[in-house]
Amino acid sequence: MLTIRLFGKLTVAGPDGAEVPIAGAKTQGLVAYLALNTGMPPSRDRLMALFWGDRFPEQARQSLRQAISKLRRSFDGDADTIRTEGDRVGFAAEAVSVDVDRFAELAADPAPEAAIRAIELMEGPLLDGLYGQQSDFEDWIVSERQRFGSLACRVFERAAEAQLKAGNADAALDTARRLVALDPLRDASHMVLVRILAQSGERAAAIQHYKLYEAQLMKELGVGPGHELQRLMSEIRGEAFMAPVEAAERLPEPGPTEAEEVAQTTRPAIAVVPFATIMPGAEENAFAEGLCDDITTNLSRFRWLDVRASPGLGGKRLTASELGALGRDLGLDYIVHGSLRTLGPNLRLTVQLAEPGTGRYLWVTRYDRAGETLDAVLDELAETIAASVEAELERLAGRAARTLGIDEMNAWDCYHRGLAIQYEFAAETNAEAQRYFRRAVELNPNFAAAYARLSYAMVISAIYFEAGDVAALLDEALELARKSCRLDPDDAVGRFALGRVYLARGEYDRSLAELRTATELNPNMAQAHCGLGDSLAYAGELDRAMPCFDEAVRLSPADPYRWAFLAYGATALLFKEDFEAAADWAERAEAVPNSHYWSTAIKASALGNLGEAERAAQAVAELKERRPGITCAFVAERLFYLRDPKQLEIYVGGLRKAGLD
Repeated sequence: MLTIRLFGKLTVAGPDGAEVPIAGAKTQGLVAYLALNTGMPPSRDRLMALFWGDRFPEQARQSLRQAISKLRRSFDGDADTIRTEGDRVGFAAEAVSVDVDRFAELAADPAPEAAIRAIELMEGPLLDGLYGQQSDFEDWIVSERQRFGSLACRVFERAAEAQLKAGNADAALDTARRLVALDPLRDASHMVLVRILAQSGERAAAIQHYKLYEAQLMKELGVGPGHELQRLMSEIRGEAFMAPVEAAERLPEPGPTEAEEVAQTTRPAIAVVPFATIMPGAEENAFAEGLCDDITTNLSRFRWLDVRASPGLGGKRLTASELGALGRDLGLDYIVHGSLRTLGPNLRLTVQLAEPGTGRYLWVTRYDRAGETLDAVLDELAETIAASVEAELERLAGRAARTLGIDEMNAWDCYHRGLAIQYEFAAETNAEAQRYFRRAVELNPNFAAAYARLSYAMVISAIYFEAGDVAALLDEALELARKSCRLDPDDAVGRFALGRVYLARGEYDRSLAELRTATELNPNMAQAHCGLGDSLAYAGELDRAMPCFDEAVRLSPADPYRWAFLAYGATALLFKEDFEAAADWAERAEAVPNSHYWSTAIKASALGNLGEAERAAQAVAELKERRPGITCAFVAERLFYLRDPKQLEIYVGGLRKAGLD
C-alpha cells in the first residue's frame, strides 16, 4: 500500500516506508488531485483541463497517458494502484492510504481524543509549495486549501478544549498557537488562545496577546476585533475574574439581564449595499440599484434574518475601514456588496458577504453572463444571490455554536446548531439535531421555526433512517408542524415542514397545498421548491415536477440539501421512465458528499430498467456496501408513502432487474 501525505510537502512512501520520488510539478499535481478524489475518480477530460488545458485535445490526452504510465513505473509498475475504468482515472482505494482522508474521518468523530489524533496528522498546510501552471488547477488547489483550513480550525479548537479539560494546559496552549497560525486574522482562533492563557493563570499574557492582535487587525484591515472577543477580554480584565483557575473550567459567564434575554433571540442584521459599477453608465447604475433592491427584498423573505434598508453610498467600492464604520453606525452583523462590470454583451458580477466587525469576507462568488441584456438577468441573479447568502449565513450560525455545550446555548444557538448537524445527513446527527431543536423550544416555547425543523427532522428519520413506529412519529411531527404554522403562519419554513409531513403520510393534496404556499411566501427557498417537486412527482404530475427541481438547483447550487434536489429529480425521471436521465441525475446526487444511499438505489433501479447489466450490477454492489442487507422487500417497505402501484413497480422492479434480491 502507498502512503500519501498531502499535509505539508507532498510525499509518497511505498509499502517498505521508503520515499517514492515524484518528479515534476504536473506529475505531483496529478498525484495530489487523484489522492484527494479517491472516492470519486475524475474523468480524463477533467484531468486534461487541469494540467494540459493549454494544449490541443489529442496532445493533452497523450500527455495524460504518459503521466499515468510514468506514475505506474514509479510505483514499481503496479497497474492496480492507478485504475482506469471507462473515462475515469483514479487511485484504487484499497491501494493507498491518504492522510487527509484519515484527518476527515477523525474530524467527523465527536470523541475528544479524535480531534487530538487529527491535529497530529497536520504537519503543515495542504500541499505546501505546490502550484500549478493552469488556472483551473490553481483555482482547485486554493479551494481545497480553504476547505481543509476551515475544517482544521474547528478541529484544532476541539483539540485545545479537550487538552485543557484533561488538565494538559501546556499542550492546549501549543495547540491554540498552532490554531492562530492557521488563520492569523480569525477572531475565533484568538479567543481560544486568550481563554486558555487566562484559564492557565496567565492573564497578563492573555491581555498582551489581545493587544498585539488588535494592533495587527488595525494595521492590516483597519478594523478592531469582533464583539465576542471584546466581551471575552472585558471579562478577563474585570475584577470578577479570578486567576489562576482550574484548567478544566471555562471563563465565568454573567447571568443574562432582561435586555440580554431579548438579545439572545435577536436576528442577525444584514444590509445590501449597491454594487460598485466599473466603467459605469446609466444602464449599469440602474441595474446595480435595482439588483440591490431585489436582493434586499428576497433576503427579507427569510424570516430569521433582520434585513435592513440599503445605506445607499452610490455604488462605490468599500474599503475595510468603511465596512467597519458602516457596520458600527447601522448595527449590522453582515454586509452584502460587490462590483459590476460590463464589456459589450458580457456581464461579470462579483458578490461578497462581509463581516464589518472584522473586515473579513466570509463568502465570495462570481457570476458571468454572456449575450444577455441586463434586464434579462436581473431577477435570476437577485434570487440566486439571496438564496446563496442565506444558506451561507445558516452555515455560519451553525459553526458559531460548535464550541458551546448545549447547556451554554440559548434558543437561537440550539436552533442553528441543530440545522448545521442535520445537514450532515446521518442517523446519529439527525437524532442529535432533534435534541437541539427540542432544547430550543424548551428555552423559547414560541420559536416557530424550531418546531418546524424538529418536525422535518422526525420525517427524515422515518423516511431515511429506519425509525420505528412510523405512524406515531408522523403524528407527533404533524402536531409540531401545525404548531409552527399557528405561531407564525407567514413563515415558509413552517409550511414547508407541514407539507413534508403530509407527503410522508400519503396525503398528497394537502402536501401540495402547503408547499405551494411555502414557495409563495418565499420564492427563494430552494428546499420548498424541491419539496413541491417531490410531491408533484408522487402525485403523478411528472412534467410539472421537473421544473421545481431545476429551480431548486438554480436558486441554491451549494445548498446543504443539494443531493436531495438531484435525487428527488432522479426519482421523478425514473417514474417518467426516462431512465438514462434518471441515472445521470442520481450519479450527480451521489457525488455530493452528504448524499444518502437512496441516491445509489435510484441509480441502480434506472440502470436495471435500462438493461445495462454491468453498470447495474456495479450499482447494486455499491448499494449493498452503503446499506448492508438491503433487499427489494426492504425498499418496498421504506417507500411506505408511495401510493401508485405502477411507480412502486418501476422503482422496485428496476432494482430486481439490476440484481438486488
